Amino acid sequence: MLASLEFEGVRHSWLWIILIIAGAGVLYWTYREIFQRSERRVTWGLMALRAAGLLGLVLALAKPTWTDENESIDPGHLAVVLDNSISMSLEGRYAKATEAVSQLRGQIESDRSGPRVKVDVFDVTGTRITDDIPKEPRQERTDLTNSASETLAQLRSKLLVGLVLVSDGVDNTGRQDTASLAEAGTPIYSIGFHSDVEASRLDLKVGEPQAPLRVMVNNEIKVMIPVSKSVGPQITATVTAKRGGEEFAREQVTLPEGSVEQLVPVTFTPSEAGSFVYTASVSSGTGEQLLANNSRHFPLQVDADAIGVLYLEGFLRYEYKYLKNRLEDDPDVSLVSVVRRANPERVDLSSGDTLITPERLENLDLVILGDMEGDYLSDGEYEALKNWVDEGHALLVLGGYHSFGADGFRNTPLAGVLPVVFADDGVEQSEEPFVLDLTQRGRQHPIFEVTGDGVKDLTLWSTASQLLGSSLVARAKAGAEVLAVNPNIKIDGQPAVVIATGRYGSGRAMVVNADTTWRWTRLTRVAGKSDTLYSRFWSQTIRWVTGRDIEEKRSQIVVSTNRPDYEVGKEVSIRVRRQADLESEVTGDVAVEVADETGKRLPIEVRSGSAEPDLFVASFYPSIGGRYEVNASLKSEGKTVANQTAEFLVHSSDLELADTGTNRSLLKSISQKSGGVYVDVEDASELADSIERKERRSARVERTEYWDSPFLFLFFIAAVTGEWVLRRKNHLV
Repeated sequence: MLASLEFEGVRHSWLWIILIIAGAGVLYWTYREIFQRSERRVTWGLMALRAAGLLGLVLALAKPTWTDENESIDPGHLAVVLDNSISMSLEGRYAKATEAVSQLRGQIESDRSGPRVKVDVFDVTGTRITDDIPKEPRQERTDLTNSASETLAQLRSKLLVGLVLVSDGVDNTGRQDTASLAEAGTPIYSIGFHSDVEASRLDLKVGEPQAPLRVMVNNEIKVMIPVSKSVGPQITATVTAKRGGEEFAREQVTLPEGSVEQLVPVTFTPSEAGSFVYTASVSSGTGEQLLANNSRHFPLQVDADAIGVLYLEGFLRYEYKYLKNRLEDDPDVSLVSVVRRANPERVDLSSGDTLITPERLENLDLVILGDMEGDYLSDGEYEALKNWVDEGHALLVLGGYHSFGADGFRNTPLAGVLPVVFADDGVEQSEEPFVLDLTQRGRQHPIFEVTGDGVKDLTLWSTASQLLGSSLVARAKAGAEVLAVNPNIKIDGQPAVVIATGRYGSGRAMVVNADTTWRWTRLTRVAGKSDTLYSRFWSQTIRWVTGRDIEEKRSQIVVSTNRPDYEVGKEVSIRVRRQADLESEVTGDVAVEVADETGKRLPIEVRSGSAEPDLFVASFYPSIGGRYEVNASLKSEGKTVANQTAEFLVHSSDLELADTGTNRSLLKSISQKSGGVYVDVEDASELADSIERKERRSARVERTEYWDSPFLFLFFIAAVTGEWVLRRKNHLV
C-alpha cells in the first residue's frame, strides 16, 4: 500500500513559502499597535484567530489531497463439470468421478506454492453445485458442449485458468463437432474412463408394470412386473413393490440362463386411500453394474371402500329410474335398490316382509327413501333406522306426493329425524315449474360444485333446467341448514325449502323435496349436451351426506395435480384449494414444496385470483424422471395449521441407457483442440500439475480531498467569527 499527501493547488512551492512568510510578517506588523493599546492576552487571541482563518484560506487554495493506493488479488478460477447423468450410474463409475473431483479440488485449493486458484463445481446441465455433490446421477441427458458453454458463461467475469470435464464421454445429442469449445479460449481438461467390457454383460431390467389404474382400499391387488435378463447363467433375483421407503410386496424369481424376459406377479393390499406412486424393483447379488434400469414407477389410485346405499322406492317413477342409473354407474357406490310396484313379487331384500333390520344396516352407509306412504315400513323398521342414523350414519329422503303428504312420514318416528317441519295443513305439493335457487350456504357447499369456479357454478345452477314443482314443508328446524329454495313460493314470508340438511345424533339427515331432478339429465341429453350438473350433484351429495367429503372432517387444504404422470420437462399443474367449513372461514398463507426421490425440496411459487381467492395454482417443470411429492401447507401467524401431500410420476428417458460404454475419444478431442490434457480417472491426481496457475492483481486508488471538506469551511468561519466577537467584546470595532 502506497500513501502520499499532495497539494494540488501548489505549482511553485518556493513562491508559496515566500508568500506565507510575507503574510506572517504583515500579520505581526498589523497587530503591533494592538499589543501597545490592549492586553497582551487579548492581542495574542486576536492574532491566533486571524492566523487560523488565513490558514484555512491557504489550505483551501493549496488543495491538500491524501492518496491511498491499495493492491487487490483476485484468485484464478478452475471450473469443474461433473457428469451426473444416468449413464454414469454404472457401478463404481460415479463414485470414482466424485472422488476425483474432491481430490482435484483439495490439491488445487490447498497448494500455496504459487498463485491461488479457487475451484467451482458444476453439474452436467451447467448448474453450480453450492452444497454437497449429488449422491446419485439422475440427469436425463448429456450435452457436453452445452455443459461447458453454460459453465464458461457463468464465469466470464472471472480469471478462468481452465475447465475440467469429468465424464464418461457419452454425449447423446449426436454432436461430435467440438470446434466451438476450442474457440472459447479456455483450456479444457478431461477426466474419463476406460472402455468397460463388463458393462455389456449381465443386466437386469424392469419393464412397464401392468397394474390396474384404480383399486379399492383394503382389497388385494395383483401387479405383473416384467423382469428381463440380458446374458449370463441362471440367477435368483428379488422383485419388490414399494411406496417411498415402505415395502408392500416381495417375490423371489429364478431367471434361466441366457437372455430372458419374465412376468413376475406380486400381490399386496393397499391400506390407505389416495393417489400414490409405487416403485417396482429387481435386485440380485451377482455384481450387476448397470443399476439405473432396475426400477420402474407406476401410478395407482386407491379408492376408499364403496359407499353402501340402500334405495327404497314406493313407486316406479322417473326420479327413481335416473337416480338408480346414476348410482349404479358410480364406481364408489355399492347400491341395493327396491321398488315396491316395479315387481309385486319382490318386496324385500331376501325373504319375509322386513326390509330394514339392524343386521342389514350394518354394512350400509346411506338409506334413501323415495316416495312412499308412512306405513310402507313398520314401526320396528323406523326405530331401527332412527337408531342407525343416531349412531353416525346417513338418511336421505326424496320429495313425493305420498312421502310428504298427509299419509307420509309426518306421523312416523322419522319426523323427529328429518331437518324440516312438515306442513300442518294446506297445499303439500307444488307443481309450478321453478329454477333451483341456492342460498348463501348452498353456494359454498361442495354438493353444488361443478367446475371449481364459484362464479361459473352459480351461473350453471341459475340456468339449469326447471324443476316441475316440489313437496312443501312448513320450515327448516332450528339448527338445520337450508341449501336451496323455491323462489316462486313463499311460506311465512320465506322461500319454500327444497334442500335442507341437519344433524341427528352422530349422523346426518337430508331432504331433497324436489322430485324431478331427472330433468337435469334427460333434457340436457336430448339437447345433445353433457349432464355433468346432474351426475356431479348426486355423486357429491352421496359422498357428502355419508361423510366421505364431510366438511367437519376434511382438511383445510386440498392439493392435487391435473394428471398422475408426466414426461420430463412437461408442465405439472398443481392446484391447492384452501377449504373453509360451513361454520367458519379459513385464512392463512399457502406454501408449496416439491420433493424428488432424493428428498431434495424445491419451493414453488403459488398464485391466486380475485375471483377465487381460496384457489392457488402453480406450475412445475421436472428435469429428471422419478416419483415426486407435492407438499402443501397452510400457515397462520407463523404456525402450520394444516398440510397435505400428493404424488405424481415423471417417466424417465431411456436415452441415457442406450449406450452404456464410454467415449474417451470425444473427451480427448475436446482437450486437444482447446489446449488441455486428458487423463483417466485413475490418474486424476496427476492433472493438477498440468493446470497453469494464475491470479489477477489490480490497484485501487482512493483519494481524500481535505480542501473540499465542509469542516475546512466551518473552521474558517469559526476563526473569522471568533475574531469579530472578541474585537467587539473589547471595543476594538
